[in-house]
Amino acid sequence: MKAKLTVLFIAVASMFVQAQNTEACTEAISLMASAVKAKDVSAYDYLTTLRKDCPSFHKSIYSQGEFAIELKIEKATTPEEKEKYVRDLLKLYDEHDQYFPGNGAGNKMKKALALFDNKIGTNEEIYNLLDTAFKTDYANFRFAKAMYLYFEITVNNHKAGKGVELQQVFDKYDEITTKLDEEEKELSEEKDSLITKEEAGETLSDKEAKRKARLENNLEIFASVRANMDNIVLELSTCEKLIPFYQKGFEANKANEEWLKRAANRLEIKGCDSDPLFSKISEALYKLNPSADAAYQLGVVEIQRKNTTKALDYFNQAANLYTDNTKKANVYYRIAVMYSKSNKVQARTYARKALSVKPSYGKSYLLIAQLYGNSINECGNDQFEKRSMYWLAAQYCDKAGSVDSSIKATASKTAASYRAAAPSKTEIFQSGKAGQRIAFNCWVGESILVPNL
Repeated sequence: MKAKLTVLFIAVASMFVQAQNTEACTEAISLMASAVKAKDVSAYDYLTTLRKDCPSFHKSIYSQGEFAIELKIEKATTPEEKEKYVRDLLKLYDEHDQYFPGNGAGNKMKKALALFDNKIGTNEEIYNLLDTAFKTDYANFRFAKAMYLYFEITVNNHKAGKGVELQQVFDKYDEITTKLDEEEKELSEEKDSLITKEEAGETLSDKEAKRKARLENNLEIFASVRANMDNIVLELSTCEKLIPFYQKGFEANKANEEWLKRAANRLEIKGCDSDPLFSKISEALYKLNPSADAAYQLGVVEIQRKNTTKALDYFNQAANLYTDNTKKANVYYRIAVMYSKSNKVQARTYARKALSVKPSYGKSYLLIAQLYGNSINECGNDQFEKRSMYWLAAQYCDKAGSVDSSIKATASKTAASYRAAAPSKTEIFQSGKAGQRIAFNCWVGESILVPNL
């Protein structure tokens, strides 16, 4: 009986101590959060206690603790003090992963950015952290800044002759571009779903509207990183360099689908697709695997050969095979551009196909606007009605800018030029058609409401 009472006493005492610890940890987290919100460096003292006494109590210790250490970094008065707290931040990231594995915070990547942002450590140390993060925590390597930095250091090492070959630069470019594609696809699909909701006549909630704005901002950031990477590669990968480079490696890689795909993509992007090497690589790729990418590349080959019919066959095959909506929309848009000079109806059909799979594909709206703007002499019963087509073209430009913020400036400028070419207020008054609807009973098959004075 005495032994049982002793065990019971220990159990009760343990529960009491645990309850006290829980209360103390909860209070410390609350005080740290309040201090962080007030930008008070005392937050670091609470963090120190939590790391010592409650390291696995709650994940907010690390999310709030990150801000607590950053306050100390901001307030540091000497380089040595600053580095001390930056290194402590790196340690906090490691502790977060230790006590809450699989937290999805991308701490390995953030360690490199902490060094870079605070000008601590060497490029080699930063690169090694990024390289480890990319290879071991790929899913959470999601910051555009980290992607660009990872690539930039690779390029700088190549230029400085630090053992990085041109092929390694290309490989790194392809790897990071693939990651950019994945992140952009996820953001773009979420944005498309919101656009589809709007086009169905539903009003977005405040939360959805804010989310859409954030998505657009993030997509612009990723697009900027992609453009900057392309500009860097532009210097390294001229046709004069690429063609002999890939000629040299073709025989050894003609059965390597990934090599062929990347070589064909780069040659096309750089405008080297008129060289016979591009045809040879594309045909080898298609023979190896008649995939969507391979069919698309052969379509490009046939364009160079001025065989439009075959090119369209390959492009349509590629569009049918692609499961990625962005790639599918790109192909539909390319077909639309091909038709734009010979068959406006077909051009609009394919532009709409691109929009059907990717509602945020603003370039298709701009193309339709161009088709309408070039059709004023095909529609309308008099000059007033013919020029009224410009209002319709301007509306499509407005739509382009509203769904794709990356082309908003171009769309706005183009819309303004169309409206300037449309009937003036004086002409509207003289026509007596203000507020009336004009139907374009030609291939366009749409109508426009004349502006009220």
